[in-house]
Amino acid sequence: MAKDPASPQVIVGNVITMDPERPRAEAFAVDAGTVVAVGTEAEARAALPTAPVHAPEAAAIVPGLIDSHLHMQWAGLKLLEAFGEAGPPSLAAAFTALEADGRHWNGDADPTLAERLAALRLIQPVLHGVGMVGVVDPAVVPAEMSAYVAAHNRGELTMRVVPMPHPDLTGGADPAIAALDGIGARTGLGDETLRLGGVKVYFDGEGKNSTALRREPWPEKADDPDGRGWQRLPNEEFRKLSAWCAREGWSMGVHVVGGAGIDGVLDAWLAVDKETPLAGLGFTLIHAYLEPSPANMELAAKLGVLVAAQPSIHWNNGVNLEARLGPGAREINPMAAWIDAGVAVGGGSDGPYFPMDPRLGLWQARTREVAGGDEPQAPELVLDAAAALALYTTGSAAVSLAAGRRGALTPGQAADWVALSVDPLLADPAAVRKMTAVETAVGGTTVHTATA
Repeated sequence: MAKDPASPQVIVGNVITMDPERPRAEAFAVDAGTVVAVGTEAEARAALPTAPVHAPEAAAIVPGLIDSHLHMQWAGLKLLEAFGEAGPPSLAAAFTALEADGRHWNGDADPTLAERLAALRLIQPVLHGVGMVGVVDPAVVPAEMSAYVAAHNRGELTMRVVPMPHPDLTGGADPAIAALDGIGARTGLGDETLRLGGVKVYFDGEGKNSTALRREPWPEKADDPDGRGWQRLPNEEFRKLSAWCAREGWSMGVHVVGGAGIDGVLDAWLAVDKETPLAGLGFTLIHAYLEPSPANMELAAKLGVLVAAQPSIHWNNGVNLEARLGPGAREINPMAAWIDAGVAVGGGSDGPYFPMDPRLGLWQARTREVAGGDEPQAPELVLDAAAALALYTTGSAAVSLAAGRRGALTPGQAADWVALSVDPLLADPAAVRKMTAVETAVGGTTVHTATA
């Protein structure tokens, strides 16, 4: 049963706060869905002397996990097709269905609002069941946005959602700007459950089909004048849209995979920054995994640009890209290098078309193992346990445009937490991949309790 978020409570356990000033604690106090004190059990109790004490039977309590790139409605529709409104019989069955090949919706007509709401009712408990409390849903079209608003209005949205509107850019920047301006809203509109994110733009293609924009031609397209990949929006149009977004208070997230694409996006943003500083606006490179350069990383840090990275894509595509591009491709998705350069990186999945279980992401970030591979790829780029956990807490909170409000268990931040069967900072990666979420809470309200 969910706890009333307005009811004070003290949570006791081995608390990993993700606060560098006090990384471990014995307890934290929660009032009105917000952490009000963190420290020893005595300190937490003193903050709320009459509050009940709750001590989950778990090895550790950490901030709730956030996926910085998850098509949550798509995932829910996939479950709806697989199981109907009754839903999956178990978490294992849910993830098996989610990772199966195939589209997220095979109906002759687009999903109705009722079907989208049913999909949201199915997917949220699954995600809470592995400790997730928030998502950034990229490329949200009006029908998806309407479903999120309807679910929120009905009190059915238990996940914190940051939807990113996706304008039609087939006619260039001007019609897209007119459409966005006509919304009458900007990034940040909403509340802590449903808050409008940045504009989603596609700049290039994908690695798996050789359409990511590289600096050199794809080997199989060496004789093709367009063999470096696909640039989906001309530089001038991209700069125009970026400049308007920065001036008008819209954040921006750009799908860009290949090195030349990353060059083009960052060059445009450098020009925009001279007129409207980008620092603090949450402009984000989405994916950015194929051949980013040290110069890219230095410039991104200078501009205050974020990166939304997906260990699941590396897990799925690592062997394929190495076979096509050679040993250099083993360094794809260099999250450690981005972080070392001073760039905030949020972890995600790009589910449901890549594995969306955050435990796999935490494990892959610490091992750089790839599906079908004989050994880890570029093991010098693995993240340590703390950095991997930060991907899905403080890092993804930053990409969610919620840094300082979510992602850590510190006074003033949301009381979003998950009690885990292992301590993710002390357990080896294999144990982290198999850990269970004993209990998950959003704003102090329990949204998942593991069954025996």
